[in-house]
Amino acid sequence: MRRVLLLFFFFLNPILSAQNIAELPLLQIDDLVYEGAFRLSAAEFGESNLNYAQGPIAYNKTNHSLYIVGHSHDQAIAEFSIPELVKSSDINALKMVAQPLQNFTPVLNKASGGNPQGLDRIGGLFATTYNGTPALVVNAYEYYDAPADNTQTTLTIQQANDLEAAQFSSFKTFTGGAGHTSGWISPVPTDLISVMGGTHITGQSSGIPIISRASVGPSAFAVDLADVFTENTVPTQKLLDFSLTHPLHADLSNTNGTNDIWTHLSRVVYGFIVPGTRTYITLGNSGGHSSGVCYKCTQNNGNLCGGYCAPDAEDYAQFYWLWDLNDLLDVKHGTKAAHEVRPYAFGAFETPFAENAWGLGGGSYDESSGILYVSLLNGDQHQGTYSRPPLILAYKVGSTLGDETAFEQELQIYPNPTNGIVQVKAPADDYHFEVFSLDGRLLQSDVKSGNAFTIDMTTWANGIYSVRVMGMTSKEMVVAKIIKY
Repeated sequence: MRRVLLLFFFFLNPILSAQNIAELPLLQIDDLVYEGAFRLSAAEFGESNLNYAQGPIAYNKTNHSLYIVGHSHDQAIAEFSIPELVKSSDINALKMVAQPLQNFTPVLNKASGGNPQGLDRIGGLFATTYNGTPALVVNAYEYYDAPADNTQTTLTIQQANDLEAAQFSSFKTFTGGAGHTSGWISPVPTDLISVMGGTHITGQSSGIPIISRASVGPSAFAVDLADVFTENTVPTQKLLDFSLTHPLHADLSNTNGTNDIWTHLSRVVYGFIVPGTRTYITLGNSGGHSSGVCYKCTQNNGNLCGGYCAPDAEDYAQFYWLWDLNDLLDVKHGTKAAHEVRPYAFGAFETPFAENAWGLGGGSYDESSGILYVSLLNGDQHQGTYSRPPLILAYKVGSTLGDETAFEQELQIYPNPTNGIVQVKAPADDYHFEVFSLDGRLLQSDVKSGNAFTIDMTTWANGIYSVRVMGMTSKEMVVAKIIKY
């Protein structure tokens, strides 16, 4: 398990006048607490069904419901009410939603002006209101954009409470690149809007064909949702982004067996900023971290892959990556390149019912209740031989935020303030530490062994420095601000 612990943070930065983000805590993955799940009927409703569904979902607070994309061949959207959650790992104990509030309606070819770039996959949904009526924002991409020349990303649906009779906009273009902005959409907490540069975050990642067009690692672009309804070209603010030239990890095939963060098999399906924290959390799936990644090879279970896969058929996991908003703001302010940011924690995201599922397909966060909904692809295999609808799982976010751990109690960084020598005491391990200036420059990086070591700041100018200490075995990290006087 990877955890990042905040010991002490004192931060002075006039750029962040709207919110002193550095004083906010970092979320740990254990702060997501399973609240329950529910099932959805596999039957045909309108022009599609939920078998082999693609996964994107959007919470609709008006009806306490979810919009959801059906079978991947149809790219149709339906709306299902959310029943009482049952906190169980027994699928037969979960409540079933037998009928939708709205039947499945295909949407991509209903855009005003048609679908000139042939977008054929829904990448993300967001439910909102516009001019007093329910509305949907739909991000989309072309599954196999061989020339990587698509520019359009988004359409809006007004009167989304009646999808069959709704008004569809033409396709719009998010700046930042279609392969970087055509996935999930999530709200920015109100008190962070001015700081982050937009009301919402849109993102995308590799894991889709034609990797050269995509962010090879999860992205984050701030956008004002009002612009999506009024502009054809919608400006965005880059906060996190990667490319094939600058991927999250250079060894995408894990040839050396040391890549535990991002491979050819990694993909993010949802990301959002957690209110009350300085964490941008991204969730998805990954693989090949133990056995590597091969191409069109035969796995150890006899399966012949049609593309990239892990030689070990069991070498896959649901995954999370957690990002510090301080780093994203460094990108916004131009003191760090978007591809230089690294997550402060990442690893397998274990959920109930994952053993037979195909991984996470989408997510949606309800700010009012603090509940994160995620779709578990092909998670319900109990409705018939060929029925494969997703399960919907719900997590309370931040309910354990701030709980102190044994590692936090044991690790000490002192004195603070200091006039030169900083002592670090911690459980015995190998430690990688880095020291940064407030403008993001790396000043010192080293590896120390044992349960105590020092950092010498004697010759450095007086000021505030950021120290990051990670246990090489435990993968736990401490981030601290040290005052040098």
